[in-house]
Amino acid sequence: MLSSISLEGKVALVTGSSDRDGIGFGIAYSLAKRGCSLVLTGSRQQEKVEDVKSMLKSKWNVPVDYIVCDLTDMNDIDKLYTMIKKIHAQGVDILVNNAAIHLHASPIESTPLDIWERTLRIDLTAPFRLIQLHLPDMKAKGFGRIINISGIDGVRAIQEIGASTSAKHGLNGLTKVVALESLGSGVTCNSVCPSAVDTQATRKFLRGYAEKLKVSYEEAEKQILLQYNPNGGFVKAQQVGELVAFLCSPAADQMTGTLLPIDAGLCAK
Repeated sequence: MLSSISLEGKVALVTGSSDRDGIGFGIAYSLAKRGCSLVLTGSRQQEKVEDVKSMLKSKWNVPVDYIVCDLTDMNDIDKLYTMIKKIHAQGVDILVNNAAIHLHASPIESTPLDIWERTLRIDLTAPFRLIQLHLPDMKAKGFGRIINISGIDGVRAIQEIGASTSAKHGLNGLTKVVALESLGSGVTCNSVCPSAVDTQATRKFLRGYAEKLKVSYEEAEKQILLQYNPNGGFVKAQQVGELVAFLCSPAADQMTGTLLPIDAGLCAK
């Protein structure tokens, strides 16, 4: 049973995990619930993440560290790796590349170049560099779980979010290559591909979408759910977290290079 999975003794790095309302927190919660030590990272300053750290520590009695990191800066990513090694000399056992830029909706011909480049840097280049740094430690230990939080736009093209669609397709390609290059090492690499998840970032996108169409927030939500979540309900961050926990378990030892939609039926439609 999923509830019986133990990750005690494992260390996980979860990017984009400083927001208590985000997918990253849902993932961190599910891993901590199973005894996993956590390294959280995001752009928020330390004092703004104390409530997240305290809640996870007190609830699940696991070590929780937070390190500020700008994922657009490769030097900062390298420093993150160095700081983690000072805390956990053997490195991390689980790497969850969750951080992503807020969606920018516009046709390709009017997508600003800086938005395009920033999206690729955060959603694709940062995961590449993090994998490049942590994979050797995992292979040396004979165990590792790399989980890339992609999106349904990594599985199918979605109009007017070309930057994210391109980055997430690239991330899924990276997942497959890392999986093949890690065969027999004890390291697996998989992508989780959620559709619309109920988070603050999604609600911000919906407010902008409502303004653009000049409709109410409720109507914008209805339209998005009809388009991306056919069962009419949002995916929950905790549900994404539970899928990640499963991928870290022995039951998923032979799952690698997979793209796993959690999409309320969209891929079946």
